[in-house]
Amino acid sequence: MNALRVPVRRSAHAAAVAALVANVLIVLTGALVRLTGSGLGCPTWPKCTDDSFVTTPEMGVHGVVEFGNRVLGIVVGLITVVLVVAVARHRARPPKALPLAVGILVGVGLQGLIGGLSVRYALAPEIVAVHFLASMVLVAALVVLVDLLGRPDAAVRAPADPRLRAGMAAMPVALTAVLVLGALVTGSGPHAGDENAHRFGLDPAEVTSFHVLAVVVLVGLQLGAAVVLRTPAAVGALAVSSAQGVIGSVQEALALPVPLVAAHVVTGALVVAATTHLVVRTFRA
Repeated sequence: MNALRVPVRRSAHAAAVAALVANVLIVLTGALVRLTGSGLGCPTWPKCTDDSFVTTPEMGVHGVVEFGNRVLGIVVGLITVVLVVAVARHRARPPKALPLAVGILVGVGLQGLIGGLSVRYALAPEIVAVHFLASMVLVAALVVLVDLLGRPDAAVRAPADPRLRAGMAAMPVALTAVLVLGALVTGSGPHAGDENAHRFGLDPAEVTSFHVLAVVVLVGLQLGAAVVLRTPAAVGALAVSSAQGVIGSVQEALALPVPLVAAHVVTGALVVAATTHLVVRTFRA
């Protein structure tokens, strides 16, 4: 009986990992849509044009880029459906695994709807920001699910060191500040996805300064955790966040070249994954 459960457990875990990878990849393709000015490559939604669900030759490269992102969104949805089925079949699953998997599936559906609204409302920065932040929530949730399925016997246990507990509690707050401020920077600067897209109207330099401050706080918390814990999760989170900070500084110094901005967005998703992994590993032993 136990031998039969192992492949089922592994399939559920593998599906969760696949969903995590797919959600990080769609962050990249979403960034490329914006950075190539293809945000309205398909000017309507759910169709690409009023007469076609798919891109047409008249839409050019922008249509291909935007439609490609939509196709990947469908793939992400299908992978998430497979994930829910795999977790449902895993009868020895942790109690919270299935509700979390279903919640992620609902989140993926809502994410698609938000993306459609961003097109419908001509890339309004408020909706684009929510679209990005929703992806970050999904990445974090999937990291938690991967850990639940990969270590089903781990128990929730707060760290004994009160300073470590405080640092870990502050880390998600600092991460949220980094992401929200980063979305405000994006919505105030260039690379809007379309040359006619509305902007927040904030001073990019001023918002960037607050964003950098939040990054410094996050990296400081991760440095403290790495010194105390000396675990791969702690060192990895610090390394990813530091690399993301360096990329951000270089892209700012070089006037936001597209490749570096794309790298900055993707490493942002990796920072979310690594930070969530660190917090989960610290509180589940």
